[in-house]
Amino acid sequence: MVPDGEETYNSAANPDSVPVVYSSGGRDTASDLPKSVLDYYVNIEKVLEKEEFDHENERILLEEKLLDQIKCDGITKILYHWDCSRVVERLLVNSSSATLLELGSLFLPDVIDLACHNFASHVLELFIMKLVKEIHIKESPEAIELAEQVFRKLCLEVSKLISNVHGSYTLRSSLQVLVGIKVEEDKRKRKRWDIGKDSFYETSNTHPTLKRILHKFTKRLVKEDVGALLWSQQGAPLLSVLLLLLHRTNNKSLPNLKSVISDSFEKKVTDYKGFDQFGPLPAVLLDSKSSYVVQSYIKICNKEELEALYDTQYKRVIVPLSLHPVANYTVQTLLEHAPSRIVALDMCQQIVPIFEDLLAESITGVVISVTKCSHHHGLGSSFDIIKELQSAFHVPVDQIHDFFRCLMSLTTHDVLLEKLESYKKPTQSGKPRRDRFEATLAGSLLLQGLFKLGLVGKLEEGLCSLSEDHIVYLSTNPQSSHAIQAFLTSAAISSSVKHRFIKTSVFVLDKLVMTPSGSRIVEAMWAASSNELKSAIGQVLLSKEQAIKDNTYGSIVWKNCNLKAFKLGVNSWEEAERMKKKKVESFEKLIGDKNEKEETLDSIQISNGNEGKVGGDHSEDVKARDIRQAKKSKKQRKG
Repeated sequence: MVPDGEETYNSAANPDSVPVVYSSGGRDTASDLPKSVLDYYVNIEKVLEKEEFDHENERILLEEKLLDQIKCDGITKILYHWDCSRVVERLLVNSSSATLLELGSLFLPDVIDLACHNFASHVLELFIMKLVKEIHIKESPEAIELAEQVFRKLCLEVSKLISNVHGSYTLRSSLQVLVGIKVEEDKRKRKRWDIGKDSFYETSNTHPTLKRILHKFTKRLVKEDVGALLWSQQGAPLLSVLLLLLHRTNNKSLPNLKSVISDSFEKKVTDYKGFDQFGPLPAVLLDSKSSYVVQSYIKICNKEELEALYDTQYKRVIVPLSLHPVANYTVQTLLEHAPSRIVALDMCQQIVPIFEDLLAESITGVVISVTKCSHHHGLGSSFDIIKELQSAFHVPVDQIHDFFRCLMSLTTHDVLLEKLESYKKPTQSGKPRRDRFEATLAGSLLLQGLFKLGLVGKLEEGLCSLSEDHIVYLSTNPQSSHAIQAFLTSAAISSSVKHRFIKTSVFVLDKLVMTPSGSRIVEAMWAASSNELKSAIGQVLLSKEQAIKDNTYGSIVWKNCNLKAFKLGVNSWEEAERMKKKKVESFEKLIGDKNEKEETLDSIQISNGNEGKVGGDHSEDVKARDIRQAKKSKKQRKG
């Protein structure tokens, strides 16, 4: 049982999930509001959620009454209670400028305490988003003054905020809002948390006032002990976000931060959980918190810095780092950002021989990253990833039809044969055993990576020869269904291969269409099918028309696949499909023409600019010539 508001982290888990905070979702016992007041706020939330106002005046009147009640009860008591805090969030989402500023004046005295509270921090983050949006859109002097006061208080108490899990989230959210770039998702769990999730205001043109606030804010954060933040549960995610944002804004403080992180690699560990035989390893890569920062560090390094990092810290110990439950995530990031073909080749050549060990530990992420890296840098001539996987799973050439099943279940061919042999033995009652297809999350992720790259050659036979029972299982299983969907939607896989699989699946679609995962598969099959296959699919689904329409997932498929038109007749359905295709093509052509026109105009402007810089006497003639060429090319495109 996790106490409310405390952090938990499994060191073997993905550092991308650091930190995760679990809230109980129940009432906050510190709030002592009477039951009648609580009932009032619950009823108000329902009214605000439905948004059924005949006139805007009704909303304004309700907001005024609600604000009066909040002032009477006290803002802290309201925000410290789960239900009541949600009412304030509802109020903020569609609040007027006056309401926003009035709420801000109520938040201001206790802004630090609110930022460190489980429920209140969500409300404060939403308020800061709305306040920044108000400054960008309306440039309100009152909003600017309020923002300066709020961030001044946050700056003064940075140390306290960093030491608190919710305060750290508030700081990270505020930084992203000020810059106008979202680099991190809020992973805190909160029941029914969906209010204001789309309120983030992204912009490439930050308001001058916000730039000034951001400069003061980052300057204060950099004064903290960065070395200590690197190993802190709350400080590491904050440092990671700060790195990415400073890189995006070309902030002068970035080199100092990068220097501190680079120096942290000097600390080595020689006896870490069975990896001591490989010699000293950088401690910063083995820790669940600091490795999270290293991933961001790798993303912002230039080519020369990455090459130096690989040569000094990774090259000698790439194998143990790939096998480590935490450090392997930094290896994946380095593979994705390999600075050159030479580095990519060296990494892949060291990791490919340990594929079997990686798969035994279910570390499929490294295998997928090697596959992508090899594909991106054109390393296919050096080694065949599919062949290496076939060798790792011990799949003989004459048993290649079992390859897909080995990957999905993440078992070697020998173990798979033993299981298949056990299925042939009858049960005690004499009935034959069912051939159970085992699917794993790691296997599904591996297959998704292969399918997206179009590496389906040796997997085709096993995938397209599945029994109907196995197709139903794989398509309705929440884990394996994503692999099937990746296969059907991959642009790198030919239509003929997809059609072969769809033909074997047509007669079980009525079993898939009414399930959460299966309904997505049916839509993917429909999108990948030819008109002949769509007719077959339509006939199967029409046989269960009423049941599909009455089902939540089935009704969505019925609408998205336009089965209503199919039911009216083949001719009208085919005409509707042709019209739909024609509209898509027209839209794509329109976008293409628009982009081409913009490129032509840009080239004209660049040409004119260059002529002006040279200072020649014929700049006007050149300008006229470029305009004539642009008009001529436009006429040719129309023709």
